[in-house]
Amino acid sequence: MNKMSFDFSKLDQPITINELKTDSDNGMPSKPRKVVFHECFAHVESVSLKDYETSVQTGTQHNIKVFIRNFPGITNKMTITHNNQDYNIEQILTNYRQSGFTVLIAKEVSNS
Repeated sequence: MNKMSFDFSKLDQPITINELKTDSDNGMPSKPRKVVFHECFAHVESVSLKDYETSVQTGTQHNIKVFIRNFPGITNKMTITHNNQDYNIEQILTNYRQSGFTVLIAKEVSNS
């Protein structure tokens, strides 16, 4: 078998995975608030310079790829906070190449 190994030392960037919770007060829903679901160290990749032009054409220039150890319960309704920037999780690739890792594809939330 040709298993791809992953270098654990690459998990050096702290991230927070958040879920949005909505409470109601006397029947009136409140604005959703971020609640920490999981904090961990990850390997985060952004678009490389050589692929930037292609990513602009496909609209993925603000996406990141986040490698974490497998953790159950993560959904695409959650967000990631990395370097004080929020990203919406768009895709979850569990058990990446049978390595015990999950890959999260996420898109930057614009601040405008």
